Amino acid sequence: MGEADRWRWKMSGYDDRVHAFPSDERPASFVEAACTHSVPFGKVRSTHEGPRCLPCLLIIGDRLAEQHSISAFDL
Repeated sequence: MGEADRWRWKMSGYDDRVHAFPSDERPASFVEAACTHSVPFGKVRSTHEGPRCLPCLLIIGDRLAEQHSISAFDL
């Protein structure tokens, strides 16, 4: 599983921003995004539409860049 597969972009009902939430997150009372934004499970919607959370974009982007850098050495 690649780094991109580990995250799902979903809308937080608290700040109306799309955050990166772990794809393997089991339904609980709260879920936590990559940026540590915490939301009640019932306030999260599966959608890619809307403004993205900049910290989530930077965090996931850095992880993807690290994965790509490591993969480049395997060539």
